[in-house]
Amino acid sequence: MTHSPRILPASVGLLALALPLAATAQQAGPEVDFYGHLNLGIINVDNGDGSNTGLTDNDNSNSRIGLIYKQPLQGGAEFRLHFETALGFTGSSSINGADDGFEQNYRRTEIRKFEAIYQSPTFGTFSFGQGSIATDSTAEADFSGTSVIAYSSLQDQAGSQVFQLAGGGASGFDIGDAFSAFDGGRRFRIRYDTPSFVGFSLAVSAGEEVLTRGNEDEFYDIGLKYDQDYGAYQVAARAGLSIRDSDEELLLGSVAILHKDTGLNLSVATGRQQDGDASYVYIKGGIKRDWIAAGETRISLDYYAGEDFGVTGSDSSSIGLAVVQKVDAWNTELYASYRTFEFDDTGTDLLDQDVTFVGARWRF
Repeated sequence: MTHSPRILPASVGLLALALPLAATAQQAGPEVDFYGHLNLGIINVDNGDGSNTGLTDNDNSNSRIGLIYKQPLQGGAEFRLHFETALGFTGSSSINGADDGFEQNYRRTEIRKFEAIYQSPTFGTFSFGQGSIATDSTAEADFSGTSVIAYSSLQDQAGSQVFQLAGGGASGFDIGDAFSAFDGGRRFRIRYDTPSFVGFSLAVSAGEEVLTRGNEDEFYDIGLKYDQDYGAYQVAARAGLSIRDSDEELLLGSVAILHKDTGLNLSVATGRQQDGDASYVYIKGGIKRDWIAAGETRISLDYYAGEDFGVTGSDSSSIGLAVVQKVDAWNTELYASYRTFEFDDTGTDLLDQDVTFVGARWRF
């Protein structure tokens, strides 16, 4: 595909508008926030023909650091510069049984955010640079508190693990071929978010891939969010349309509800590929309670059902159990999960895969 430069002039124009606004700052001085987390664990994969175990970064929420520069402006507005990067550790979605060594290999694709942001309570939020497109997290409405180890993008946990043939040997399919949430990611983009009105807000973005050499795919996204507190219940909903490289259209969405008094929660995510007909439904039920003094305990059970991934007529299914224990004094979450992956009707008999993962995320 021929590279299109039409996104860049609009982005540069937005940045040119945003920077002078920073000069109108109120007397309050700027703030700088540094943050990050380490999220390492031990993963074991039984592919039906053997098993492998290794230390890995958890790609559900990979280890990262970030820096935010904040400058208050007149009228309650704010100008921000935001940089965030992963640390380059071997991730759970990349190990495959043949190469499970834990290494640190930093590449420019580790950059998650490098953006300028102007936020106004009246006019909304304008963002320019590497950051979330409008459908990022659209499939992730979730109050369970177990997303650190279990959420709709199942491929983040073991995406490169290859399904084995029942008769012996490796198939041509891995978990990443058979499972996807179609969730948006981060690209070099221009983005606008409206102010919230009775819980609703709308985001639009246009961007392109700039960190992967040889990839100039374009992304045009629109996302709708709803967040509301109903007293005893908390509700979140997401819906989005993503047009990727002008030839792939994806519809996706999610909804979640939490009953505050009991901690019971339910979330549902779904998506459909307009060309190719791949689709899925993901359902998660959970409970979170302060059962022990150390911090909140969270438990969830989820189920994923997909169709037409990898090859027309295929069926993908997964069941996962996750437990997360917060340790408030250490600012840490301890977690463990067990998940099964099944992939059928590909024309060959494939063995199921079982994945066990234990680890911890420490925030700073």
